[in-house]
Amino acid sequence: MNLDLCQHFQIRPTVGGFLIVTPLRYDDQDAIVVYGDRQPDGRWCVHDNGDAALRLMFDSMDLDNPKIQAWLEEQASRVQWNDALTQLECPNVAESNLTVAAFQVAQAAAQLQAMTALRLSREESRFKSEVIAVLKQVEQETGVTAHYDVPFDPERLFVADCLFSIQKPVAILIASTTERLLEAELAWSHLRRLNDPTLIFAVIEDAAQVGKKQAARAHYFTDKTYTCRDFETIFRDAITQTVQPRASVPMH
Repeated sequence: MNLDLCQHFQIRPTVGGFLIVTPLRYDDQDAIVVYGDRQPDGRWCVHDNGDAALRLMFDSMDLDNPKIQAWLEEQASRVQWNDALTQLECPNVAESNLTVAAFQVAQAAAQLQAMTALRLSREESRFKSEVIAVLKQVEQETGVTAHYDVPFDPERLFVADCLFSIQKPVAILIASTTERLLEAELAWSHLRRLNDPTLIFAVIEDAAQVGKKQAARAHYFTDKTYTCRDFETIFRDAITQTVQPRASVPMH
């Protein structure tokens, strides 16, 4: 069994298969762990062992909340909800697809536990809306097509808040949290291994919000990390200069 995961993931054998300690974290800073159990037919069930749901219950969140149920339904094509075991899982996974399944379960676990705040907080939502407004200005001024909230990697593991569809695509991730900034770094590392030309830009409100060390590190693990608060004009001009000279091409 070979899992093509970067050095930030720790893979350990278990009696029934394996577990992966990921660099993604829950709100209490515990690492998100993904489990893989080999099935009798040789395929795998990749799951979170109910950790995300348990944290929701500790935070007095009802899993039957309509917003949570709607979100679970939206994820059904990527990650399924096992109501009997109260866990997120990818069942019947072929060994060749274990890497993708592990990414999908880890991401879904982080997103489900974040439902404590029912998606974005008001402050995060405000910042995201402001950045999106700037990006829409760039789209209008340059005439370059942009897509919003779309996957941008071949396995559809990562979602860009904005993707400019040009010869060398530009994926912009609005990092209101440390976890979202880490996701931008993981996306950059993943695409570099694939020799994918997509540029990864992260946008933070200020370094203090995501951690100064994390913000400094991001400059080495993204193509660009921009601080947007009080630098909106600089940010807009930089994005404009990046996308304007390039010809727009259809998305794949």
